[in-house]
Amino acid sequence: MNKIIGLTLIVVFFSGCALEGRLFSNTVAPLSSDFNNTPVGLKKCVIKNYRVREPVSRLNVSAEWSRGYVAEQAREAGIENIYYMDVRVLSFLLGIYRRKDLIIYGD
Repeated sequence: MNKIIGLTLIVVFFSGCALEGRLFSNTVAPLSSDFNNTPVGLKKCVIKNYRVREPVSRLNVSAEWSRGYVAEQAREAGIENIYYMDVRVLSFLLGIYRRKDLIIYGD
């Protein structure tokens, strides 16, 4: 019985069932919850933000880089009116590598 409980805890710990998947997670969530009369929009733009952190020492050393600013990237995609944004987070190996995408919707 103890082996079953231990195996279940290991599976939950390393899966996406916990708060954040330990080996891999890919989630999409809205940046706002106020969608009262919010139009959907016909265009979409994605802004990528990357992070890599060093997991061994406890110095919390990481590097983060992004590919563009919101208004500039939206303008390049032909979006003049931003209606709402989602955030997609892709994470590997306890968050050692993480990519965060801002998904912009508008016209």
